[in-house]
Amino acid sequence: MREYQLIEPSPLIKLQMKKSSSLYYVYTNNLETYSRIEAIQHTKQYALDHFPTEKNEQLAHLEFLYMNDYFEEIATLLNTAVLDENTGVVYQFLLHRLKKKATRERLDDLLSLQFTQPSLHCLHLFALVYSYYDLKVYTVLDKYLDKCDKALQLVDEPLIYYYLNQRYQELLFQHYWKTDNPILASRYAYKMINTEVSPRKKSRMYHNLALNNLFNGYESSIEPLHKALKIAETHNLDKAAKSIKQHSIPFVSAFHLRTDGVYTPDPVETAHIALAEGDYKTTCNILRSMSSLTPFQETYLGFAEKDVHLLNHSYKRFIHEQGDHFFARLPLEYLSRLNYGRGV
Repeated sequence: MREYQLIEPSPLIKLQMKKSSSLYYVYTNNLETYSRIEAIQHTKQYALDHFPTEKNEQLAHLEFLYMNDYFEEIATLLNTAVLDENTGVVYQFLLHRLKKKATRERLDDLLSLQFTQPSLHCLHLFALVYSYYDLKVYTVLDKYLDKCDKALQLVDEPLIYYYLNQRYQELLFQHYWKTDNPILASRYAYKMINTEVSPRKKSRMYHNLALNNLFNGYESSIEPLHKALKIAETHNLDKAAKSIKQHSIPFVSAFHLRTDGVYTPDPVETAHIALAEGDYKTTCNILRSMSSLTPFQETYLGFAEKDVHLLNHSYKRFIHEQGDHFFARLPLEYLSRLNYGRGV
């Protein structure tokens, strides 16, 4: 399939399209002429040089820029362009959470907003889900998934639809992952990986896929992590690379008792590595010094202290506080190891 055909809506979806943005035609023409990377660069320049005043056109420009990781350019537009106020509010929020996860206060601000324009309404719903996920409230997707689907079916511009559908596919991955359907989640992860997505998103999907594969064996989990890290380092995604090296690789290595040569400055994963190596005193010293424990940390401490009650409590917290049925398997796994003497 030619590159430009990837962003064309299917014949059925075309029926809901009312008008294509100027940027849609520019991008498809560039994809016919240039490589994908060159087409994105040329289209970016057009989007900046010909920033529109009409709301739908502004949305197409901003969503193209956002989904291709041109965040600094969006920040400049938000400060300098004559921007629709509602559109500006949503993208200001999306940019802010890239640097700092959403708080309950910012979520409440977002909940107070209402939009009637189809594309903006759909984007607003995604922003709400992202906020709840930042707060580790994963059950919210049960409530919003159908709303997002219905809102997506009302989006009437093809370029915006293309990118909002990418967002929806990623939400489906998250839904199946957190409801402990890792096989279905993997399908959506690979669907995203094989789609025209930015390096940041591709690295993130490999990262999430690795965690989704945690209970399938060490190699199934560590291999996608190394792919995620390679993409992150190649494209100078320092925050993503740091998360993979300091948190996820130690986490996977410790869980699978493969800690030779693995080091991290992160105290929690240091405690996890000590746990894997049988140094329960270090694990307890680190975790007992913390003022409060997450369900993950309770799991490590419960195993180190052979505390069945703490492991069961961790399981309940994963389920009832976060709605995370996937990682709720973690304390159960450590409980099983405790019962059968594995890693003790």
